[in-house]
Amino acid sequence: MPATTPPPPWTHWMPAPAPLAERVEFLMWVPPEASASHVHEVVPDANVDLLLELSDERCRAVLYGPLTHTIHVPSRAGHGYLVVHFHPGAMPGLVDASPSELVNESVELREVAGLSLDALGERLLAAGSPERMREELTPLLNRVPYPPGDSFDRALRHLLARPEPLRPGALADALHLSTRTLQRAFKERVGFSPRTYTRIARLQEALSALREHPTRSLSEVAHRIGYADHAHMTRDFRELTGRTPSDFRTPSPSGRGLG
Repeated sequence: MPATTPPPPWTHWMPAPAPLAERVEFLMWVPPEASASHVHEVVPDANVDLLLELSDERCRAVLYGPLTHTIHVPSRAGHGYLVVHFHPGAMPGLVDASPSELVNESVELREVAGLSLDALGERLLAAGSPERMREELTPLLNRVPYPPGDSFDRALRHLLARPEPLRPGALADALHLSTRTLQRAFKERVGFSPRTYTRIARLQEALSALREHPTRSLSEVAHRIGYADHAHMTRDFRELTGRTPSDFRTPSPSGRGLG
């Protein structure tokens, strides 16, 4: 689950394997020697994350739902962390719950796709490399049910193809859908409304711009991302994260930020 500060050293980022490319955005492995005991700040996003915590004693698996506010996730020194970051709306059928039931929530799993956590942990620890871990995990996640394509997928493709966000009514018109149908599709797939989705997506884009262009003025960032002005961006940041855009310019000295 991406957070607000750079990941620790020796973090491995991996693209999704081909069989899961339409469902998984990326995988990330933080090895035991790179992890530390911290409380990591994770800001709102529309994605679902599977977090696997690995140690010699056990394997722990937690499914985190979409976020509309900041959460804090602890990590422990000497433990490895494997994260599967799913595309928006691609929540895997690992639990008997809907995305709306998991908004700002997490569920600790007892198994992954029918395999006990003890057995999964042994396989992953014996894999020997992040790439081999991905190979071990891929067939398990590939046999998990995923939501079928629907109006949400059409809406998401349309949003990703446009440089500026659309209001829900305009988006529904562009897709020749009723506003109610569009609202229902987003509620079923990401757990919240199209308006909330676009606010969170724009926040994530602004965070990326602040990290990648630290010398760019906040007014320029706001203009490029599609905010009406700097004040509107600051208001969204405060409402969604409890912090201002300036707070995300420099990594926190506390070391927060799960890679």
